[in-house]
Amino acid sequence: MHEKVDNKVFRLLMPVFLVLLLWGQTGIAAGKELTITLLESKIQDLTAEGLTLSFLVRIENKSETPYLISSYQYRVLVNEKEYFTQLIALENEKLEIKPGEPVLVNFPVRLSYQYLKPFLTENQKQANCQVSGQMYFVGEKKKVEKIPFVWEMSFPIFKLPGLKFWPLQVKALTLGGAEFDFVFSMVNDNAYEVLVQDVNLELILANKTIFNGKIEGDKTLAAGQEKTFKLSLLLDFFEQGRELRDELEKEKPEFKLKALVRADSAWGPFSFMLEKTDRVEKQLNR
Repeated sequence: MHEKVDNKVFRLLMPVFLVLLLWGQTGIAAGKELTITLLESKIQDLTAEGLTLSFLVRIENKSETPYLISSYQYRVLVNEKEYFTQLIALENEKLEIKPGEPVLVNFPVRLSYQYLKPFLTENQKQANCQVSGQMYFVGEKKKVEKIPFVWEMSFPIFKLPGLKFWPLQVKALTLGGAEFDFVFSMVNDNAYEVLVQDVNLELILANKTIFNGKIEGDKTLAAGQEKTFKLSLLLDFFEQGRELRDELEKEKPEFKLKALVRADSAWGPFSFMLEKTDRVEKQLNR
């Protein structure tokens, strides 16, 4: 027995950034010939606008004849209020479920913070979500089977941490190079801590990358905390370009900082990107 993974069938599903506390984990057809089992759920595509929850579903055919998935419908409730309903008919992309050949399908649900506001109370840290519906299968002689599914889940109301730049601590600035400290902060506006595990940074000056690496040490952000980090840099203008010197000689040079953050939470691991471009004051610090 082997398994296939098929993602394309459910591309049209509106994708929910959650981790499942499962209820009704397996759906079974009336004749017990077809089963749907949720194998895994994980957080994906976390942004400031919303989140995606991805469900990995196993569909198994225990009969002796193949079935085709013809359509499915589902309803999403947030805090017991209807968020949306969807009915999808698979006209041209029916997925065949052969006997003894389980198929894995990625089933995503998407939540947008913009549209969630009417469903939330003020300063709510997390919300509950229920996804329920039915999947319809067509067998030989047009026999139709339907499998119900219900999942309960919770998800965080998450705000991306902010970036703040501090004045540039200039130790030396000559015709040939510069030595300075670039100081910035990560600000957690959430009402819960963000367990940051890894931060990959890219610092750009005059359209050139002058630092590419990781932050060392403790990076966890407590609720409401602002944590400051320092990058000590030494530039060689002869090797790296005069454009860097020209920009640093300005009263307020412009920097761009990109941070790819990997964190853990009660809902599982997730990653997100932070980015900020701003002009920075200079302070002599020799």
